[in-house]
Amino acid sequence: VSVDNVVFGFDRNILKVLLIYRGAEPYKDCWALPGDLISLDRDLDHSAEDVLKNLTGIDNLYMEQIHTFGRVDRHPFGRVFTVTYFALIKIEDYNVKPSSWAEEAAWFPISEVPELPFDHNEILNFAKDQLKSKIRRQPIGFELLPKQFTLTEIQNLYEAILDTQFDTRNFRKKLLSMNPYRDWE
Repeated sequence: VSVDNVVFGFDRNILKVLLIYRGAEPYKDCWALPGDLISLDRDLDHSAEDVLKNLTGIDNLYMEQIHTFGRVDRHPFGRVFTVTYFALIKIEDYNVKPSSWAEEAAWFPISEVPELPFDHNEILNFAKDQLKSKIRRQPIGFELLPKQFTLTEIQNLYEAILDTQFDTRNFRKKLLSMNPYRDWE
């Protein structure tokens, strides 16, 4: 059993994902999602937190379990299934420090993610779809913006996550009509 973490970050109007450069087999010398086998004495949530901290130095963030991937051939060393977590953070609030067998950790714009090992491209695509679905249903992402932000900044955030362009007037009308935002007027 393993955990894989998809950590999305927002930086200057660009949605990015955190990847590690693997210094261990399998797939040594490849970029991948931060993930590893779980410890037998830790539950899944704590294992996901431990793996992320051990590989990237990032801790104390809210992560949500989103899916379990278990294709029979997903790992070259044998039968491994992975429980996937995701998070959405403001990049400038976290200092990434690779450690353990992660030789590097870096933020990649979503549009520039290389081919990833295992089934990590499938996992990343699933996580992107979950993020898009979530932002359409509830107001998320405010922690990615300054304490006081403009409507243009929130529109840029939504456009980056949904990978689309909105008409400014229609976006603002829709946003201001949502209950959580009524106090803005």
